[in-house]
Amino acid sequence: MTVFSAQVLTDDCLHSFPQTDRQTGSVLAAAMTGASSFIRQQGCDPDIIARSVGLQIADDLPPTLALRLEDYCNLFEEVARQSGRYDTGLVYGQQFQPDQLGLIGYIALTSATLGDALVNLAELFPYHQKATQTRLVRMPGGFRIEYRITDPLISRRAQDAELTMGMFCNVFRRALGKSWHPDAVWFEHPCQSTAADYAAAFDAPVFFQRGTTALLFSDIGLDVPMPAANAGLLSVLRESLTRLDHSQHLTTDGRDDLLLLARREVRTMLPQGIVKLPVLAEKLGVPRWTLQRRLESMGVTYTNLVDETRRSLAQTYLRQKGVSIGEIAYLLGYSEVSAFSRAFRKWYGVSPQAFRKEL
Repeated sequence: MTVFSAQVLTDDCLHSFPQTDRQTGSVLAAAMTGASSFIRQQGCDPDIIARSVGLQIADDLPPTLALRLEDYCNLFEEVARQSGRYDTGLVYGQQFQPDQLGLIGYIALTSATLGDALVNLAELFPYHQKATQTRLVRMPGGFRIEYRITDPLISRRAQDAELTMGMFCNVFRRALGKSWHPDAVWFEHPCQSTAADYAAAFDAPVFFQRGTTALLFSDIGLDVPMPAANAGLLSVLRESLTRLDHSQHLTTDGRDDLLLLARREVRTMLPQGIVKLPVLAEKLGVPRWTLQRRLESMGVTYTNLVDETRRSLAQTYLRQKGVSIGEIAYLLGYSEVSAFSRAFRKWYGVSPQAFRKEL
């Protein structure tokens, strides 16, 4: 059995990082490296899509700038929806190399061995991406590296999970060569694309609706040196990452902050039934008329805000096969399934049942 040189590891759980920031997710802008050109390659306009999710993107963003994790996830979900390519996360992750990922990527590359790189990745990834949990777990015949978002408000997360597994694979390939592949891949979410797409990305069995998202791999090669191993540089990189302040988030301007907060509040209020403007204004701490006026200044009516939030969430929930149509209607604030079905048909031209059947 290969022994990780970084530390002595227990049999059942090699490493788990205690998550402290469970409510507000953020991710360093290094994760957006090349995103604009990638989105154009999918036939979409990156600026339009970014604005639709309340995010501003550019190829020259400071790599340590913190972006809202929900916006980041929604960006790739929107690219998939608008392009009709539901392998968006797979493709982006497959081409994304560790040295594009900023501090966390260089931490992996400068680790002594592949095993050490995985320990560091599991320990420090939540510093790169807040409101996430990453664990390295021993299994019979090998290990798995798990990943999950812990922010309960981020429901659209399938593309993020798939691109993250692609990024993790490329850490292995830097040490073991481009032909390396995992033993298996697990995803929490239902299948998003075709079997051929997953085979091209992982060359391994892929299982869906598991308890966690993870790469499964053997212990062979874990003692192989990383190509850029450098203990001194690694120490500096670790300290730099753990000292970063995620409290400053990138937005387009102050007005967008209100719109993003309003969308988030509407999402949490929907299961309670009809979302009323005065209640939302009170939760946001602004007068009703001020909220209405500021939304209108951004070209958004309150009715459209609620409708678009419902529309977006409806697709997300329908992709989760374990959630019934009745439960989705409740989560979206409809008192009857028939009301939800009428709204969904108006949005997409088909019934919720027909939409789910085509997935």
